[in-house]
Amino acid sequence: MKTTLIVVRHGYSEGNRDTRFVGHGDVPLTEIGHAQALCTADYLKGWRIDRIYSSDLCRAMQTAIPVAKMHGLPIYPMEELREIYAGEWEGGLYAELLEKYPESYGKWIRDIGNAHPDGGESVAEMAARVYAAVDRIVQENEGKCVAIFTHGTPARVLGCRWHQLPLSKTNELPFCGNASVSIAEYESDGSWRLIQYGYDGHQGENATRLPANV
Repeated sequence: MKTTLIVVRHGYSEGNRDTRFVGHGDVPLTEIGHAQALCTADYLKGWRIDRIYSSDLCRAMQTAIPVAKMHGLPIYPMEELREIYAGEWEGGLYAELLEKYPESYGKWIRDIGNAHPDGGESVAEMAARVYAAVDRIVQENEGKCVAIFTHGTPARVLGCRWHQLPLSKTNELPFCGNASVSIAEYESDGSWRLIQYGYDGHQGENATRLPANV
């Protein structure tokens, strides 16, 4: 019995606009981000979505709202789907982080799978909580189609898992664009088939992606 998982990264936020490492900071979408959320809802209108989960941070929740309205579903917020907690990096400008933390932030850019923000979660710790949350969602929704709204780093490590790459190879996968859609089908034995990773073609001219210094 197949369970379909649709994973959406949040739309373009004020943190993206300001080139800040937001982490657990709660910033809203920009006007472009709201437009991207609408485009994603339109892209997913043909899917029979049974349940919607989202990171409890507002940029993810706001991205989920148009899909929830279109399908007449509530949104179930989950802290476990949050972006990485970045500790001392929270709210910092990307360029300034590289100046202030050349070793640790440099590792984030070069070798994200083994990175650890100063005073925050390691990528491995974040991946463990996201994987556990997704596994629980799949188990509790067997045979259904579930949409999950989350953030850039969680979506990237999920992509790493789906491609059967260790976290040390995370740099081989790019960050997903804003309001992009990844889809995986899970079998009852826990195996999966990746349908697409980070697709954002539906955004057209509204497509936005993270800069190279993230």
